Amino acid sequence: MQRRAFLKCGAAGTTGLTMGLAGCLGDIGGGDDFPSESLTWMIPWSEGGGTDTYARQLSPHMEEPLGESIEIDNREGAGSMVGSEWLHAQDNDGHTFGTVNSPGWDFTWRAQEIDDWHPDDFEPISYAGFFGYTLIVNNRYEIETFDGLRDAYADGDITGFAHQGAGSDSHLTTLLLREEYGLEYDTAVPYDGGGPAMEAVISDEVAAGFATNTSAVNAEESGEASAIVNLMDVDLTDVWPDIDRIDNYGDSLAWITEFGQMQVAPEGTPEDVRQQISEAVEEAINHDDPQAWSEDTGNILEYGDMDAAADRLDGTVDKIEQRVDEAIGGFDEFLRMAEEEE
Repeated sequence: MQRRAFLKCGAAGTTGLTMGLAGCLGDIGGGDDFPSESLTWMIPWSEGGGTDTYARQLSPHMEEPLGESIEIDNREGAGSMVGSEWLHAQDNDGHTFGTVNSPGWDFTWRAQEIDDWHPDDFEPISYAGFFGYTLIVNNRYEIETFDGLRDAYADGDITGFAHQGAGSDSHLTTLLLREEYGLEYDTAVPYDGGGPAMEAVISDEVAAGFATNTSAVNAEESGEASAIVNLMDVDLTDVWPDIDRIDNYGDSLAWITEFGQMQVAPEGTPEDVRQQISEAVEEAINHDDPQAWSEDTGNILEYGDMDAAADRLDGTVDKIEQRVDEAIGGFDEFLRMAEEEE
């Protein structure tokens, strides 16, 4: 995997309802010989983060329609690029697929200047819903708003701010929070995903940082940290009635903080095989257990079929290039700022 040297690895470690029911096992399309063994679902982030949690909610309910077990394989690192590169190299028989979070995935691929594979190389399967970023803070500091977080950093009362990987979408958002929203953190620390970043805040290794709304729920359940700022446009007040919003302090950041959970397969994976997986995703999304989890956490479950996923992935790199140019003057400026911060 080719990328700039400073990004070669990560550092320290209104609910949507899909209408209708998926078809029964006999209705799922594809060849009779698939699947012929257990499936591997690659998650390019660590266990405990938002992407991982989505997969673990859905995978048990995909096994019955597929007739095989599904193993979750976490391959974190380099802002999801390690796992994506691994998936790119796997057999295209359908027994291995993965989740990518677009547009964050496309942003990180472009920022790391990877030239041995492209996001367009992957075959779409489905999308399963949407989630995004919140800011969490260790409870010992009794901070409840973004304004309070800014003051605490400015006064030197707290130290350390966690984001989810050097060169990633959350790295850019960290820089935007500093440059455009006045968050004068002393040190920004990259971790390999929402799970490790959450654990760092819970343990007070850093005072505050990024979490997905999924891992933010886990942080609050620990009793050690709280979600204080919603960085998305999605309304989270059903889960956190008093949560602050970043768009109270400036423009919306949803273009870089809200992600579609896209399931993809290696290049050349047959359409009929992908269709079977896609229909199993749909069946799982409609199951009562994931729907209850969605309502409790504010993570949106919404099924999109193969064509819908393809439409959402088409041209995303070009779109993100335009947004980064509008926000900070382009990827060269982002890389300069990131290297300067080191």
